[in-house]
Amino acid sequence: MLILFKDRVFPEVLQVGLGIAEKTGWVLKVFAKELPAEELKKHLPPGVDIPILTGGDFQEVLERENPYLTLLPRPKVSPFVHIFKKPWSEKLVESTDRWNFLLIQEGSEKIEKALLYVDRDIASETYIRETYDFLSRWGVEFHFVTVFDERYYEVYIKKEHPEQEARELLGEMFEDYVEAVRRKIKEVLGLEKVEIIPLKGEVRKTLPYFAKRHRYDLLVFPHAHPDKVELIENSETSVAVFKN
Repeated sequence: MLILFKDRVFPEVLQVGLGIAEKTGWVLKVFAKELPAEELKKHLPPGVDIPILTGGDFQEVLERENPYLTLLPRPKVSPFVHIFKKPWSEKLVESTDRWNFLLIQEGSEKIEKALLYVDRDIASETYIRETYDFLSRWGVEFHFVTVFDERYYEVYIKKEHPEQEARELLGEMFEDYVEAVRRKIKEVLGLEKVEIIPLKGEVRKTLPYFAKRHRYDLLVFPHAHPDKVELIENSETSVAVFKN
């Protein structure tokens, strides 16, 4: 497991990384691109000794270490500024799908409650299995969530059916979609019962809004989702993006 910093240390990232390492037994290493190793050591808790990597840039370190999970800070930026200037960590996560990333929101006091997104068509068996196993080992409370974008179907259905009938068809499609996601999770994980939070709307807007409104600390989704960039930008929680 790897932590990446640029020119300053974020204590919450170190805290989360140490917590995950304690629960999973994974080795934790730290790399700061523009900070001397001695400066970085000053921020470590007393009695804690973590390997500090030197040399290279972020891409080179990722290639060299090939971590299972990489933690990065997610600095707070105003929505207006964010439009024109993204944090370096977001750019890194958006630029590749080769590694699992955990973006820790600046100021996060804890991560105890997570939303694990699974859909019918994109989420792979590997993604479902890996994220479920990771969150279980970490010990955070998490809930499966899926989003049915009924607007995608609504236009076509209303062209062919009266309004009341169209509503009923959309309702049936929503139930069928959620049940298909439930079966997918059960088959991949071998579970007898799976509870899912079913939502309707655009994934890129609905998921971040729901996570914030219901006070989730973390939102998990796959690199392969077409709305990956928007999900990262719109989220006001920590975000985990896993390989598909």
